[in-house]
Amino acid sequence: IGVVCALRPEKGLPTLIEAFGRIAKNRPELRLALVGSGPVLEDLQKHAAELGVASQCHWEPATKEVAAWMRKIDIFVLPSLSEALSNSIMESMACGCCVVASRVGGNPELVVDGERGLLFEKQDAGGLAAALTRLIEDEDFRRKMAFNSQRFIHENFSLRAAANQMGSIYEEFLEKKR
Repeated sequence: IGVVCALRPEKGLPTLIEAFGRIAKNRPELRLALVGSGPVLEDLQKHAAELGVASQCHWEPATKEVAAWMRKIDIFVLPSLSEALSNSIMESMACGCCVVASRVGGNPELVVDGERGLLFEKQDAGGLAAALTRLIEDEDFRRKMAFNSQRFIHENFSLRAAANQMGSIYEEFLEKKR
């Protein structure tokens, strides 16, 4: 389980730590990777220690090797309190992660619940823990969500898709001119 983002208050990361704490105590093999730097790092580390899961957390400073980290993550979680159209969700989908995200901003446009990942209400650690448990316990479902999301990104956000969309715009414009 992991996240790659700036460690800022609006990312809602205490919810991720709380949810991980709820499920990790009975699953010592689970790991949580938090990749990024920011002002809430120490608070998050303290919270993980208080919940007794610090030894299962890996803290990696911000890196340019985002894709390499994404490929190491099975379940990508973005528990944001607010979000536009998230680049980190699109990057994780493109790298084959199964995504769990808070139901805010543009997240539901990318992560269609039960089709291209799972959604939960912001700041709902119980809802996030339930989503994580489902994906951990049902590997086939998790892989299906990852496959669907990767295909969605390829079909809609790849260079080829962008070129096709731009071509369609020009064709429509030229047709109107005729």
